[in-house]
Amino acid sequence: MKTGNQEGNRYIGSLKKDVFHILDLVPLSTSSVAPVFSVAAAYGSMALLLGPEALMSVIVSLPLFIFASIIFKKLNMHFPHAGASYYWGTRIIGRKYGILQMWIITLAYFFSLPSIVIPAGGYTLSLLASFSLVSSAVVNNPVMDGLMGIIWVFLAAVPLLCGAKPTAKFTEIFLGIELLLLSVFIIIGVLSLPHVPANHFNIHWYFDPRVNYFSLGLSMVIVATILDGWEIDSYASEESKKPKIWPGTSGIAGLAIVGVLYLVTMTILNLEVPFHSLEGSLDSLYLWASYITPKYAWLMDVAIISSTASSLWLTAFILTRAWYAGARDHIMPSPFGWLHRKFKTPWFSILILTLSELIVLAMEMLSKSVLSFFTAVLSAAGAFLLCEFILDSVSSTYLFWFYHRPMGLEPKEVHTHWGMRVISPITSIGMSAVLVLALVSNRSLMQVFIVGLLIGVIYVFFGNRRLEHLSRIEEINTT
Repeated sequence: MKTGNQEGNRYIGSLKKDVFHILDLVPLSTSSVAPVFSVAAAYGSMALLLGPEALMSVIVSLPLFIFASIIFKKLNMHFPHAGASYYWGTRIIGRKYGILQMWIITLAYFFSLPSIVIPAGGYTLSLLASFSLVSSAVVNNPVMDGLMGIIWVFLAAVPLLCGAKPTAKFTEIFLGIELLLLSVFIIIGVLSLPHVPANHFNIHWYFDPRVNYFSLGLSMVIVATILDGWEIDSYASEESKKPKIWPGTSGIAGLAIVGVLYLVTMTILNLEVPFHSLEGSLDSLYLWASYITPKYAWLMDVAIISSTASSLWLTAFILTRAWYAGARDHIMPSPFGWLHRKFKTPWFSILILTLSELIVLAMEMLSKSVLSFFTAVLSAAGAFLLCEFILDSVSSTYLFWFYHRPMGLEPKEVHTHWGMRVISPITSIGMSAVLVLALVSNRSLMQVFIVGLLIGVIYVFFGNRRLEHLSRIEEINTT
Protein backbone atom coordinates (compact mmCIF):
# COMPACT_ATOMS: atom_id res chain seq x y z
CA MET A 1 0.00 0.00 0.00
CA LYS A 2 1.25 3.47 -0.91
CA THR A 3 -0.70 6.64 -0.36
CA GLY A 4 -0.04 10.35 -0.47
CA ASN A 5 3.00 11.92 -2.09
CA GLN A 6 4.95 9.29 -4.02
CA GLU A 7 8.03 11.44 -4.67
CA GLY A 8 11.34 10.62 -2.97
CA ASN A 9 10.79 9.53 0.63
CA ARG A 10 7.44 11.31 1.01
CA TYR A 11 5.05 8.40 0.84
CA ILE A 12 3.19 6.22 3.32
CA GLY A 13 4.14 2.64 2.58
CA SER A 14 4.37 -0.59 4.53
CA LEU A 15 6.98 -1.35 7.16
CA LYS A 16 9.40 -4.18 6.43
CA LYS A 17 7.89 -7.60 7.09
CA ASP A 18 9.52 -10.67 8.65
CA VAL A 19 12.31 -8.73 10.35
CA PHE A 20 12.14 -9.59 14.06
CA HIS A 21 12.67 -13.12 15.39
CA ILE A 22 11.68 -13.97 18.97
CA LEU A 23 15.43 -13.77 19.75
CA ASP A 24 15.29 -10.13 18.64
CA LEU A 25 12.04 -9.30 20.42
CA VAL A 26 13.05 -10.56 23.89
CA PRO A 27 16.20 -8.37 23.97
CA LEU A 28 14.14 -5.44 22.66
CA SER A 29 11.54 -5.88 25.42
CA THR A 30 14.22 -6.27 28.10
CA SER A 31 16.46 -3.45 26.93
CA SER A 32 13.56 -1.04 26.41
CA VAL A 33 12.83 -1.24 30.15
CA ALA A 34 16.52 -0.39 30.74
CA PRO A 35 17.02 -2.19 34.07
CA VAL A 36 20.42 -0.70 34.94
CA PHE A 37 19.52 2.85 33.96
CA SER A 38 16.14 2.59 35.69
CA VAL A 39 17.59 1.57 39.05
CA ALA A 40 20.37 4.16 38.79
CA ALA A 41 18.05 7.05 37.90
CA ALA A 42 14.88 6.22 39.82
CA TYR A 43 15.75 4.33 43.01
CA GLY A 44 17.12 7.42 44.75
CA SER A 45 13.83 9.27 44.16
CA MET A 46 11.85 6.23 45.32
CA ALA A 47 14.00 5.93 48.46
CA LEU A 48 13.50 9.63 49.16
CA LEU A 49 9.75 8.99 49.31
CA LEU A 50 9.69 5.66 51.15
CA GLY A 51 13.18 4.93 52.46
CA PRO A 52 14.09 1.23 52.27
CA GLU A 53 10.40 0.40 51.76
CA ALA A 54 10.84 1.67 48.19
CA LEU A 55 11.12 -2.02 47.37
CA MET A 56 7.49 -2.38 48.43
CA SER A 57 6.35 -0.11 45.60
CA VAL A 58 7.97 -2.51 43.12
CA ILE A 59 6.42 -5.56 44.81
CA VAL A 60 2.93 -4.00 44.74
CA SER A 61 3.27 -2.71 41.17
CA LEU A 62 4.75 -5.82 39.59
CA PRO A 63 1.54 -7.96 39.56
CA LEU A 64 -0.39 -5.15 37.86
CA PHE A 65 2.24 -4.86 35.14
CA ILE A 66 2.36 -8.63 34.69
CA PHE A 67 -1.41 -8.53 34.17
CA ALA A 68 -0.92 -5.65 31.71
CA SER A 69 1.66 -7.67 29.76
CA ILE A 70 -0.79 -10.58 29.52
CA ILE A 71 -3.45 -8.15 28.25
CA PHE A 72 -1.03 -6.92 25.58
CA LYS A 73 -0.31 -10.51 24.58
CA LYS A 74 -4.00 -11.31 24.11
CA LEU A 75 -4.86 -8.06 22.33
CA ASN A 76 -1.90 -8.45 20.01
CA MET A 77 -3.02 -11.98 19.16
CA HIS A 78 -6.37 -10.54 18.06
CA PHE A 79 -5.19 -7.26 16.48
CA PRO A 80 -1.46 -7.06 15.60
CA HIS A 81 -0.77 -3.48 14.54
CA ALA A 82 2.09 -0.95 14.68
CA GLY A 83 -0.22 1.40 16.60
CA ALA A 84 -0.91 -1.24 19.26
CA SER A 85 -2.77 0.51 22.11
CA TYR A 86 -4.53 3.21 20.09
CA TYR A 87 -5.57 0.73 17.39
CA TRP A 88 -6.97 -1.73 19.92
CA GLY A 89 -9.02 1.05 21.52
CA THR A 90 -10.29 2.11 18.08
CA ARG A 91 -11.30 -1.40 17.05
CA ILE A 92 -12.88 -2.38 20.35
CA ILE A 93 -14.50 0.80 21.70
CA GLY A 94 -14.48 3.45 18.99
CA ARG A 95 -12.58 6.01 16.96
CA LYS A 96 -12.72 8.87 19.48
CA TYR A 97 -11.49 6.57 22.25
CA GLY A 98 -8.63 5.43 20.03
CA ILE A 99 -7.63 8.99 19.16
CA LEU A 100 -7.57 9.86 22.87
CA GLN A 101 -5.29 6.88 23.39
CA MET A 102 -2.98 8.14 20.66
CA TRP A 103 -2.69 11.44 22.52
CA ILE A 104 -1.98 9.68 25.83
CA ILE A 105 0.66 7.49 24.15
CA THR A 106 2.29 10.62 22.75
CA LEU A 107 2.42 12.30 26.16
CA ALA A 108 3.57 9.15 27.97
CA TYR A 109 6.54 8.40 25.74
CA PHE A 110 7.39 12.02 24.98
CA PHE A 111 7.75 12.77 28.71
CA SER A 112 9.71 9.53 29.08
CA LEU A 113 12.40 10.71 26.65
CA PRO A 114 13.73 13.72 28.64
CA SER A 115 13.71 11.58 31.78
CA ILE A 116 16.20 9.38 29.88
CA VAL A 117 18.20 12.07 28.06
CA ILE A 118 18.79 14.28 31.11
CA PRO A 119 20.53 11.57 33.18
CA ALA A 120 22.34 10.30 30.06
CA GLY A 121 24.28 13.55 29.88
CA GLY A 122 25.12 13.42 33.58
CA TYR A 123 26.27 9.80 33.49
CA THR A 124 28.51 10.48 30.50
CA LEU A 125 30.11 13.48 32.20
CA SER A 126 30.57 11.41 35.36
CA LEU A 127 32.40 8.74 33.37
CA LEU A 128 34.63 11.36 31.76
CA ALA A 129 35.35 12.83 35.19
CA SER A 130 36.47 9.39 36.40
CA PHE A 131 39.38 9.67 33.97
CA SER A 132 39.96 13.37 34.79
CA LEU A 133 38.86 14.36 31.29
CA VAL A 134 36.45 16.93 32.73
CA SER A 135 36.30 18.63 36.11
CA SER A 136 33.74 17.85 38.81
CA ALA A 137 32.28 21.33 38.28
CA VAL A 138 31.40 20.38 34.70
CA VAL A 139 29.54 17.27 35.89
CA ASN A 140 27.08 19.40 37.88
CA ASN A 141 26.66 22.08 35.21
CA PRO A 142 23.13 22.07 33.66
CA VAL A 143 24.40 23.56 30.41
CA MET A 144 27.09 20.90 29.96
CA ASP A 145 24.58 18.22 30.93
CA GLY A 146 22.21 19.52 28.28
CA LEU A 147 24.92 19.70 25.62
CA MET A 148 25.95 16.11 26.32
CA GLY A 149 22.28 15.13 26.14
CA ILE A 150 22.06 16.75 22.70
CA ILE A 151 24.88 14.50 21.51
CA TRP A 152 22.99 11.46 22.79
CA VAL A 153 19.80 12.57 21.03
CA PHE A 154 21.59 12.62 17.69
CA LEU A 155 23.38 9.32 18.36
CA ALA A 156 20.08 7.63 19.27
CA ALA A 157 18.54 8.73 15.97
CA VAL A 158 21.14 6.75 13.99
CA PRO A 159 19.89 3.17 14.62
CA LEU A 160 16.28 4.34 14.26
CA LEU A 161 16.95 5.77 10.82
CA CYS A 162 18.97 2.73 9.71
CA GLY A 163 16.02 0.37 10.08
CA ALA A 164 14.42 -2.26 12.28
CA LYS A 165 17.12 -4.95 12.07
CA PRO A 166 20.07 -2.59 12.76
CA THR A 167 18.10 -1.22 15.73
CA ALA A 168 17.74 -4.76 17.08
CA LYS A 169 21.44 -5.55 16.59
CA PHE A 170 22.58 -2.31 18.23
CA THR A 171 20.24 -3.11 21.12
CA GLU A 172 21.55 -6.64 21.59
CA ILE A 173 25.14 -5.40 21.81
CA PHE A 174 24.33 -2.69 24.34
CA LEU A 175 22.09 -5.03 26.38
CA GLY A 176 24.90 -7.60 26.52
CA ILE A 177 27.30 -5.00 27.95
CA GLU A 178 24.67 -3.80 30.41
CA LEU A 179 23.74 -7.23 31.79
CA LEU A 180 27.32 -8.54 31.86
CA LEU A 181 28.57 -5.63 33.96
CA LEU A 182 25.52 -5.66 36.25
CA SER A 183 25.98 -9.41 36.84
CA VAL A 184 29.64 -8.87 37.77
CA PHE A 185 28.72 -6.15 40.26
CA ILE A 186 25.93 -8.29 41.76
CA ILE A 187 28.42 -11.12 42.32
CA ILE A 188 30.90 -8.70 43.91
CA GLY A 189 28.09 -7.25 46.01
CA VAL A 190 26.99 -10.64 47.31
CA LEU A 191 30.60 -11.56 48.16
CA SER A 192 31.01 -8.21 49.91
CA LEU A 193 27.98 -8.59 52.19
CA PRO A 194 30.03 -9.74 55.22
CA HIS A 195 32.37 -6.77 54.84
CA VAL A 196 30.14 -3.78 53.98
CA PRO A 197 26.82 -4.35 55.77
CA ALA A 198 25.46 -0.81 55.95
CA ASN A 199 21.99 -1.96 57.03
CA HIS A 200 20.42 -5.07 58.51
CA PHE A 201 17.92 -7.00 56.41
CA ASN A 202 14.26 -6.30 57.21
CA ILE A 203 11.31 -8.20 55.74
CA HIS A 204 9.26 -4.98 55.93
CA TRP A 205 11.26 -3.64 52.98
CA TYR A 206 9.01 -5.83 50.83
CA PHE A 207 5.70 -5.15 52.55
CA ASP A 208 4.85 -2.88 55.46
CA PRO A 209 1.16 -2.17 56.24
CA ARG A 210 2.24 0.94 58.20
CA VAL A 211 3.72 2.62 55.13
CA ASN A 212 2.59 6.12 54.13
CA TYR A 213 0.19 5.26 51.31
CA PHE A 214 0.37 8.68 49.67
CA SER A 215 4.15 8.31 49.42
CA LEU A 216 3.60 4.77 48.17
CA GLY A 217 1.35 6.10 45.41
CA LEU A 218 3.95 8.65 44.32
CA SER A 219 6.66 5.99 44.35
CA MET A 220 4.47 3.66 42.28
CA VAL A 221 4.13 6.38 39.65
CA ILE A 222 7.93 6.39 39.40
CA VAL A 223 7.84 2.58 39.27
CA ALA A 224 5.56 2.88 36.24
CA THR A 225 8.46 4.49 34.38
CA ILE A 226 10.85 1.65 35.27
CA LEU A 227 8.40 -1.17 34.56
CA ASP A 228 7.34 0.00 31.13
CA GLY A 229 9.07 -0.59 27.81
CA TRP A 230 8.41 -4.33 27.52
CA GLU A 231 5.41 -3.42 25.33
CA ILE A 232 7.72 -2.42 22.47
CA ASP A 233 7.22 -5.85 20.89
CA SER A 234 3.54 -5.07 20.27
CA TYR A 235 4.49 -1.88 18.42
CA ALA A 236 6.95 -4.01 16.42
CA SER A 237 4.34 -6.66 15.57
CA GLU A 238 3.99 -5.75 11.88
CA GLU A 239 7.75 -6.15 11.49
CA SER A 240 7.82 -9.50 13.32
CA LYS A 241 8.11 -12.90 11.67
CA LYS A 242 5.16 -14.28 13.65
CA PRO A 243 3.12 -11.16 14.45
CA LYS A 244 0.29 -12.97 16.25
CA ILE A 245 2.50 -15.29 18.31
CA TRP A 246 5.81 -13.75 19.35
CA PRO A 247 4.85 -10.14 20.22
CA GLY A 248 3.37 -10.19 23.69
CA THR A 249 5.18 -13.39 24.63
CA SER A 250 8.52 -11.60 24.41
CA GLY A 251 7.07 -8.69 26.39
CA ILE A 252 6.11 -11.00 29.25
CA ALA A 253 9.60 -12.54 29.16
CA GLY A 254 11.30 -9.14 29.18
CA LEU A 255 9.20 -7.93 32.12
CA ALA A 256 9.93 -11.11 34.10
CA ILE A 257 13.69 -10.75 33.53
CA VAL A 258 13.65 -7.12 34.62
CA GLY A 259 11.46 -7.82 37.66
CA VAL A 260 13.96 -10.37 38.99
CA LEU A 261 16.88 -8.00 38.36
CA TYR A 262 15.12 -5.20 40.25
CA LEU A 263 14.35 -7.28 43.32
CA VAL A 264 17.89 -8.64 43.55
CA THR A 265 19.68 -5.35 42.85
CA MET A 266 17.48 -3.15 45.05
CA THR A 267 17.77 -5.57 47.97
CA ILE A 268 21.58 -5.45 47.74
CA LEU A 269 21.45 -1.65 47.52
CA ASN A 270 19.42 -1.52 50.72
CA LEU A 271 21.93 -3.78 52.45
CA GLU A 272 25.15 -2.12 51.33
CA VAL A 273 24.42 1.61 50.93
CA PRO A 274 23.58 3.86 53.91
CA PHE A 275 20.00 5.05 53.61
CA HIS A 276 20.92 8.71 54.08
CA SER A 277 23.20 8.47 51.04
CA LEU A 278 20.75 6.47 48.96
CA GLU A 279 17.79 8.80 49.47
CA GLY A 280 17.67 11.35 46.67
CA SER A 281 20.73 9.96 44.89
CA LEU A 282 20.81 10.67 41.14
CA ASP A 283 23.04 7.64 40.50
CA SER A 284 22.34 5.00 43.12
CA LEU A 285 24.20 2.24 41.27
CA TYR A 286 27.44 4.22 40.95
CA LEU A 287 27.09 5.09 44.63
CA TRP A 288 26.78 1.39 45.44
CA ALA A 289 29.73 0.48 43.21
CA SER A 290 31.88 3.07 44.96
CA TYR A 291 31.22 1.27 48.26
CA ILE A 292 31.99 -2.28 47.11
CA THR A 293 34.78 -1.68 44.57
CA PRO A 294 35.82 1.99 44.43
CA LYS A 295 38.64 1.41 41.96
CA TYR A 296 36.31 -0.01 39.30
CA ALA A 297 33.16 1.99 40.04
CA TRP A 298 33.55 3.71 36.66
CA LEU A 299 32.54 0.43 35.01
CA MET A 300 29.08 0.90 36.49
CA ASP A 301 28.78 4.14 34.55
CA VAL A 302 29.63 2.17 31.40
CA ALA A 303 26.74 -0.21 32.20
CA ILE A 304 24.40 2.70 32.90
CA ILE A 305 25.32 4.52 29.69
CA SER A 306 24.81 1.31 27.66
CA SER A 307 21.40 0.89 29.26
CA THR A 308 20.49 4.54 28.75
CA ALA A 309 21.47 4.60 25.08
CA SER A 310 19.37 1.60 24.08
CA SER A 311 16.42 2.78 26.17
CA LEU A 312 16.57 6.15 24.44
CA TRP A 313 16.25 4.85 20.89
CA LEU A 314 13.78 2.10 21.86
CA THR A 315 11.42 4.56 23.58
CA ALA A 316 11.63 6.67 20.43
CA PHE A 317 10.98 3.51 18.39
CA ILE A 318 7.65 2.98 20.19
CA LEU A 319 6.48 6.55 19.69
CA THR A 320 7.55 6.85 16.05
CA ARG A 321 5.86 3.54 15.18
CA ALA A 322 2.66 4.74 16.86
CA TRP A 323 2.83 8.04 14.95
CA TYR A 324 3.47 6.19 11.70
CA ALA A 325 0.41 4.01 12.26
CA GLY A 326 -1.68 7.04 13.19
CA ALA A 327 -0.72 8.81 9.96
CA ARG A 328 -1.47 5.69 7.94
CA ASP A 329 -4.89 5.47 9.61
CA HIS A 330 -5.57 9.18 8.92
CA ILE A 331 -5.69 10.38 12.53
CA MET A 332 -2.37 12.24 12.33
CA PRO A 333 -0.89 14.43 9.59
CA SER A 334 0.36 12.28 6.73
CA PRO A 335 4.05 13.34 7.00
CA PHE A 336 4.29 11.35 10.24
CA GLY A 337 3.79 8.25 8.12
CA TRP A 338 6.43 9.01 5.50
CA LEU A 339 8.89 6.13 5.12
CA HIS A 340 12.45 6.14 3.88
CA ARG A 341 12.43 4.15 0.63
CA LYS A 342 15.55 2.13 1.44
CA PHE A 343 15.32 1.57 5.20
CA LYS A 344 11.49 1.62 5.54
CA THR A 345 11.72 3.79 8.64
CA PRO A 346 9.34 6.67 9.53
CA TRP A 347 12.03 9.29 9.00
CA PHE A 348 9.80 12.35 9.40
CA SER A 349 8.48 11.14 12.77
CA ILE A 350 12.07 10.50 13.88
CA LEU A 351 13.07 14.00 12.75
CA ILE A 352 10.19 15.72 14.56
CA LEU A 353 10.82 13.73 17.73
CA THR A 354 14.54 14.55 17.64
CA LEU A 355 13.84 18.27 17.25
CA SER A 356 11.31 18.12 20.10
CA GLU A 357 13.88 16.50 22.38
CA LEU A 358 16.32 19.30 21.59
CA ILE A 359 13.72 21.88 22.65
CA VAL A 360 13.18 20.07 25.95
CA LEU A 361 16.94 19.95 26.55
CA ALA A 362 17.11 23.70 25.92
CA MET A 363 14.45 24.13 28.61
CA GLU A 364 16.55 22.00 30.96
CA MET A 365 19.62 24.17 30.37
CA LEU A 366 17.56 27.23 31.31
CA SER A 367 16.06 25.64 34.43
CA LYS A 368 17.37 26.53 37.88
CA SER A 369 17.50 22.92 39.06
CA VAL A 370 18.18 19.86 36.92
CA LEU A 371 16.87 17.63 39.72
CA SER A 372 13.54 19.49 39.90
CA PHE A 373 13.14 19.44 36.12
CA PHE A 374 14.00 15.73 35.97
CA THR A 375 11.58 14.87 38.79
CA ALA A 376 8.78 16.79 37.06
CA VAL A 377 9.15 15.05 33.69
CA LEU A 378 9.67 11.66 35.36
CA SER A 379 6.44 12.02 37.35
CA ALA A 380 4.52 13.21 34.29
CA ALA A 381 5.81 10.26 32.27
CA GLY A 382 4.73 7.84 34.99
CA ALA A 383 1.25 9.35 35.25
CA PHE A 384 0.56 9.19 31.52
CA LEU A 385 2.08 5.69 31.23
CA LEU A 386 -0.32 4.52 33.93
CA CYS A 387 -3.14 6.21 32.03
CA GLU A 388 -2.13 4.37 28.85
CA PHE A 389 -2.23 0.98 30.59
CA ILE A 390 -5.54 1.87 32.25
CA LEU A 391 -7.10 2.60 28.85
CA ASP A 392 -5.69 -0.67 27.48
CA SER A 393 -7.18 -2.65 30.36
CA VAL A 394 -10.54 -0.91 29.83
CA SER A 395 -10.39 -1.97 26.16
CA SER A 396 -9.57 -5.51 27.25
CA THR A 397 -12.41 -5.55 29.77
CA TYR A 398 -14.89 -4.44 27.12
CA LEU A 399 -13.55 -6.92 24.56
CA PHE A 400 -13.63 -10.02 26.73
CA TRP A 401 -16.92 -9.26 28.46
CA PHE A 402 -19.03 -7.85 25.60
CA TYR A 403 -17.36 -7.87 22.20
CA HIS A 404 -15.23 -10.98 21.88
CA ARG A 405 -15.61 -13.44 19.03
CA PRO A 406 -13.20 -16.15 17.82
CA MET A 407 -10.39 -14.54 15.83
CA GLY A 408 -6.64 -14.52 15.44
CA LEU A 409 -5.11 -17.87 16.34
CA GLU A 410 -8.01 -18.95 18.54
CA PRO A 411 -10.27 -21.97 18.12
CA LYS A 412 -13.17 -21.12 15.83
CA GLU A 413 -15.87 -22.25 18.23
CA VAL A 414 -17.40 -19.74 20.64
CA HIS A 415 -15.45 -19.58 23.91
CA THR A 416 -14.90 -17.34 26.94
CA HIS A 417 -11.62 -15.97 28.32
CA TRP A 418 -12.44 -16.08 32.02
CA GLY A 419 -8.87 -15.26 33.00
CA MET A 420 -8.94 -12.09 30.92
CA ARG A 421 -12.36 -11.19 32.29
CA VAL A 422 -10.84 -11.24 35.77
CA ILE A 423 -7.41 -9.62 35.32
CA SER A 424 -8.53 -6.84 32.95
CA PRO A 425 -10.80 -4.99 35.42
CA ILE A 426 -8.36 -5.71 38.28
CA THR A 427 -5.59 -4.03 36.28
CA SER A 428 -7.78 -1.08 35.39
CA ILE A 429 -9.00 -0.52 38.95
CA GLY A 430 -5.59 -1.12 40.53
CA MET A 431 -3.71 1.26 38.26
CA SER A 432 -6.48 3.86 38.52
CA ALA A 433 -6.19 3.76 42.31
CA VAL A 434 -2.43 4.30 42.11
CA LEU A 435 -2.85 7.18 39.66
CA VAL A 436 -5.51 8.92 41.77
CA LEU A 437 -3.41 8.49 44.92
CA ALA A 438 -0.40 10.04 43.20
CA LEU A 439 -2.36 12.95 41.72
CA VAL A 440 -3.96 13.78 45.07
CA SER A 441 -0.51 13.72 46.69
CA ASN A 442 1.16 16.01 44.15
CA ARG A 443 -0.74 19.13 43.10
CA SER A 444 1.69 20.15 40.36
CA LEU A 445 1.51 16.66 38.85
CA MET A 446 -2.29 16.84 38.98
CA GLN A 447 -2.24 20.16 37.12
CA VAL A 448 0.04 18.80 34.38
CA PHE A 449 -2.09 15.66 34.06
CA ILE A 450 -5.40 17.54 33.88
CA VAL A 451 -4.09 20.00 31.28
CA GLY A 452 -2.66 17.18 29.17
CA LEU A 453 -5.89 15.20 29.38
CA LEU A 454 -8.07 18.22 28.56
CA ILE A 455 -6.03 19.03 25.46
CA GLY A 456 -6.56 15.46 24.29
CA VAL A 457 -10.30 15.58 24.95
CA ILE A 458 -10.63 18.92 23.13
CA TYR A 459 -8.82 17.52 20.10
CA VAL A 460 -10.94 14.36 20.08
CA PHE A 461 -14.26 16.21 20.09
CA PHE A 462 -13.45 19.41 18.20
CA GLY A 463 -10.16 19.28 16.33
CA ASN A 464 -10.84 15.93 14.70
CA ARG A 465 -13.88 16.94 12.64
CA ARG A 466 -11.83 17.77 9.56
CA LEU A 467 -10.67 14.14 9.43
CA GLU A 468 -14.13 12.57 9.61
CA HIS A 469 -14.18 11.84 5.88
CA LEU A 470 -11.03 9.76 6.41
CA SER A 471 -12.50 7.71 9.23
CA ARG A 472 -11.78 4.26 7.83
CA ILE A 473 -9.00 2.46 9.69
CA GLU A 474 -6.79 0.45 7.36
CA GLU A 475 -6.80 -3.31 7.90
CA ILE A 476 -3.25 -4.64 7.93
CA ASN A 477 -2.46 -8.08 6.58
CA THR A 478 -0.04 -9.68 9.06
CA THR A 479 -0.44 -13.30 8.09
